[in-house]
Amino acid sequence: MNYFLIETLGDINDSSLCLIDSEPEGMGLESYYLSVGKKAAPFFPENAKLQMSDAYPGIVTGSLIGNIKRFLLVDAKTREIFARLCPGVEIEYLPFTLYNHKGRIHSRDYGFVNPVGAVDCLDFTESQIEYLGRDIVRIEERVLDPRKLRHAPDLFRIERDAQRYVISERMVDALEASDPTNILVTELAQSGQR
Repeated sequence: MNYFLIETLGDINDSSLCLIDSEPEGMGLESYYLSVGKKAAPFFPENAKLQMSDAYPGIVTGSLIGNIKRFLLVDAKTREIFARLCPGVEIEYLPFTLYNHKGRIHSRDYGFVNPVGAVDCLDFTESQIEYLGRDIVRIEERVLDPRKLRHAPDLFRIERDAQRYVISERMVDALEASDPTNILVTELAQSGQR
């Protein structure tokens, strides 16, 4: 099966699209948990709000709202597809209200999708990785090890690169059937297939 990386920025070439640069108001430093796959629900505000930024004037919201924090922000239809194809997978679905640039409610249809944990799926020999000692500084090219993907869910994070979201070909097909907007994916190479 093929796997794809989701671009959390969305389509940065379309300036009409909303691009978020903030975290939920009142969440503080724990908002980081939403981007790395740690349990965030205990810290998530009851009436979570995200504010459109004056730095990014676009107001159009698609199936995915692009953001610079590496959050996975999707509409209810997309969230339902994730939930339907990932039964039994530990994923937090946390709703928020989106406010426009003038501080008015723009939408209540969106939520964070936070897959908890990550899957050991990289082929460390084939991937192009920059290290500092044993720590990964940057991954230039991600190559998946198909042997490690045998039990991978249809949505997951990459272990040691947890700010990246991967979806299966099955998930891509389900999303495409829903006619999504602003969801961009890139196919990931797998060792033995190049």
